[in-house]
Amino acid sequence: MEHLPELIGGSALLVAVLAVLAAVRAVRAARGREQFATESADRARRMKNEFVSMVSHELRTPLTSIAGFTDTLLESWKHLPADEVDEFLTIINKQAVHLSELVEDVLVIPRLEAGRLRLDMGVFDLADIAHDVTNAILPPGSARDAAVAIPGGVSVYADQRRVQQVLRNLVENAHKYGGDQILVEGSPYGEFYLVVVSDNGPGIPEEDVDRVFTHFEQLSKGDARSDKGIGLGLPIALRLARAMAGDLWYEHRFPTGSRFCFTIRTSPPDPVADGNEEGRVVRPDGTVEVAIR
Repeated sequence: MEHLPELIGGSALLVAVLAVLAAVRAVRAARGREQFATESADRARRMKNEFVSMVSHELRTPLTSIAGFTDTLLESWKHLPADEVDEFLTIINKQAVHLSELVEDVLVIPRLEAGRLRLDMGVFDLADIAHDVTNAILPPGSARDAAVAIPGGVSVYADQRRVQQVLRNLVENAHKYGGDQILVEGSPYGEFYLVVVSDNGPGIPEEDVDRVFTHFEQLSKGDARSDKGIGLGLPIALRLARAMAGDLWYEHRFPTGSRFCFTIRTSPPDPVADGNEEGRVVRPDGTVEVAIR
């Protein structure tokens, strides 16, 4: 019993030491969380600023073109040759379409992430869409060869507008970064139809494949960055393909070049008894909610 006070005193000291250590660990953990939150906020702020800067640049380019040619027509259209007026109007129309596509690309990502993007699913002929998109981006007679090898009569089940958006982003990507030959082809792929947009350009290094599917990423940075694009095309195409129950991926083309492949369903996964589907809503986790009237 004579050593009891010493034991009690030693135990109290041990408890005190453990309490201090626990407090130190708690303070370090709190500081770590605070630092992580600060770094995350800074990273989000930098991404936001970069995004605003890139979007402003991309929107300014077609707006400047539209404003310039419009001013010229307002001032001089009576004195300009008819063919020159037609040329100016064609340029204005093309830039207006490009501006509309940029705005749609900017808006679709938050809609997907918020689960508020409606998909109007239906059956349509894929060949018509493929030809329209390819001819709009690479019209006959352009410097690069573009071909579509999808036969007529290929029916797919998807949102026609969003499939067109996926194709547009893939063909534009091949146009910007590929070689002088672009091919859009397709073939049956189980219960899906496989569409491949390929080019004979330099391809993508293996270590950079994942990056091209990340928002706001371009393989060229700084002054070497392409003067077109805000790094949204491929991420949007991937998310839209998956939202429509398909997928999208990259493959190397032999001997050189890129192959972007995506799949589209050829029929509804769960046919509705009355055939009356009102639309689909994509949730944040990527699942699709079907609303039936």
